[in-house]
Amino acid sequence: MFQEIRVPGLYLRMHKPRVVAEGAGFCWYPDILQFSTGELMVTHSLNPDSGTALLTAQAVWLSQDGGESWRYQYDVPGFHCGGGETRISLPDGSIVGPNYAGARPDPPGQWRSFSTHYWRFDKGGQRHTMEAWGARIEGLPRDVEPTSVQSRWAHAKISLFGTAVEVAPGRYVTTCCMNYQGDKRETTEALVSEDEGRTWRYLSTIAGPDAVADAKEGWDEPCMVALANGDLMCVSRVGGGREQLLARAYSSDGGKSWTASDRLPAWSVSPNMVRLHNDVIALSSGRPGIFLWFSTDGRGEHWEPFDVLAYHNTILDKPHHISTGPTGLEPTSTAQYFVDHFHYDDPWQTTSYTALLEVSPNRLFLVYDRMPYGWMPVPTDAEIRSRILSYYPERDFSPDSFVLAERGRIYLLEIEVERE
Repeated sequence: MFQEIRVPGLYLRMHKPRVVAEGAGFCWYPDILQFSTGELMVTHSLNPDSGTALLTAQAVWLSQDGGESWRYQYDVPGFHCGGGETRISLPDGSIVGPNYAGARPDPPGQWRSFSTHYWRFDKGGQRHTMEAWGARIEGLPRDVEPTSVQSRWAHAKISLFGTAVEVAPGRYVTTCCMNYQGDKRETTEALVSEDEGRTWRYLSTIAGPDAVADAKEGWDEPCMVALANGDLMCVSRVGGGREQLLARAYSSDGGKSWTASDRLPAWSVSPNMVRLHNDVIALSSGRPGIFLWFSTDGRGEHWEPFDVLAYHNTILDKPHHISTGPTGLEPTSTAQYFVDHFHYDDPWQTTSYTALLEVSPNRLFLVYDRMPYGWMPVPTDAEIRSRILSYYPERDFSPDSFVLAERGRIYLLEIEVERE
């Protein structure tokens, strides 16, 4: 079942969102990855969005049939979030990369070189291994700010966040955001690795703390894509809310230098981006809402929006609907943030953190979450489940697909993208 929807320059076949998984507590911040051997992996966070969480973990779900069916596999401790992690899918069938958070000064006593854990998933996701402090960040030009509250895994205001792009055989460029000491806003740096993501060295500054003068934040949740002509395009969050438009910069030399920032019409948190086989660029983001944005011009100069939540709420019945909260606008103060996000009667019901994957030529999977109680965990006896959503057109799960104690859900959606 799908609906054919036209946006200028494109035909989209939008399939019905369906549940992939469900569980109580926290079920949010999703990611979707594909092994070079074909298996698909969806992960999502199991812990609160807090730098001082006592425990951190993510759930792993696998599909061996192209997304037609999914099975819960295991929980992996040590992950703060599911999305935003720098991951490399290698030809040997493994997916590798550093921990998103938890980097600590290495050696101690300085704030420009860090180590964090190095992860490897292989056997189609059936096995995972962790090399403690096996990944490094080296050569930063300034001292990074320590976290205000130190914990077992929160040491410095630095995150390896974003896409790993292979700019030459075995040479990967990714993004890292941090607060340098003395700066009020974030900086995003380009890092390079030539040892399968174990060592990341400073390459260049993409955007400093004053790159976007009217932003609430600096560049702090970036993603990157290689364009058809080989240039890199990096897009980043610079705040929250409809008025906080995403920032963007280009590199024409493999990430060694970058243009000044400009702005996109899209907003606002954790953009995720892919370039399809037909050279259409797709970008997902939101808060408020969740949107897909499409560009057909090769450089992302012009974008056409598609309202995912409006489609979602139209095609699914009411228990699955997602609310953007009492105002639909990003809170304007810390006090209002807590009112909107921790309000049981009418909370924000999605983080708007999304992930995109081209699973075959011009076929997209989009994953996103639904939390019925906003930033509060779903009680174990709640009848309304927390859901992560995506689109896929296949059959429903059989009645025995879920353990009753699992209350969080993942939906999977397919989008076929054709040029006019």
